[in-house]
Amino acid sequence: MHQKNENPIIIRWLAHHNQERADFRNHVLYLFNRAVCLGCSSFLLGTIVALITGNLFYSYIVQFLSFPIALTMFLICWLPSIFQYLIQIVTKKPVNNRAIKFLTRFLYPIGSIIFIFSSPIWGFLLAVPAGYGIVLIRKVKNKSLSENT
Repeated sequence: MHQKNENPIIIRWLAHHNQERADFRNHVLYLFNRAVCLGCSSFLLGTIVALITGNLFYSYIVQFLSFPIALTMFLICWLPSIFQYLIQIVTKKPVNNRAIKFLTRFLYPIGSIIFIFSSPIWGFLLAVPAGYGIVLIRKVKNKSLSENT
């Protein structure tokens, strides 16, 4: 098994978290001994997957995904993020499970983009405010966790 170097290269724009924090390793992935932000990387990967899938299967998405199915997919992809943040707000403890962090940040761009491909007007009307909602919930979460330290 490949062991990671104890002195990874930290590129600030790829791993913007404070490396002096005790939980720094919970916020980054190591790729080729380079620390990159876990949330940003998984969000970007989800976006790329959704855009490729959406473009390759656009005619099928438009033809076969009815509004209720697309909305359900959108909600299924968004709810894990919302639940993760709400759990942290209520318990005032961070989630340190990197797999959960990766999955939640990977799923929500997929749900949004597929919903937008399926129903452009409703997709934008719901996905954009939902994105801002995640930002607001995340700010509340960060404030809740900072009060606990």
